[in-house]
Amino acid sequence: MKSRFLVTATLILSLGLSLNPVYGAPTSPASVMPTATIENPALDFTLVNRTGYSIKAVYIGASGTGDWVKEDEVLKGRTFRNGTSLDITFHPRATAEEWDIMVEWSDGSGREEWLALDLTEITKLTLVYDEKRDVTSVIIE
Repeated sequence: MKSRFLVTATLILSLGLSLNPVYGAPTSPASVMPTATIENPALDFTLVNRTGYSIKAVYIGASGTGDWVKEDEVLKGRTFRNGTSLDITFHPRATAEEWDIMVEWSDGSGREEWLALDLTEITKLTLVYDEKRDVTSVIIE
């Protein structure tokens, strides 16, 4: 469901850009509207695994687009080991600001989700596990 949304949104965006005759045309300073400063416009970030456990799947999809699907999974059969990091790079046409992330543990003990992460404001996410409280959380930078 999420991937269909992304494909549809990308198709609509690319059609809109190709049909717009002023796309890419220079603008005069007077026509530029002020906007809020976005720290991470490319949405790219680094994901760090400091949980003490290996992860077999990492799903990333735009918030509110439905169930997790195979196309959302970024490891593609690799294992995301404890103590390692993973650079997540988005397609240039990805436009959603809020994204959901879900991980599945290699030992089969379940999964964890973090919803509505504003990736325009995030450059690094570190996954940590507190064994005493049995809680996995994310540190946002």
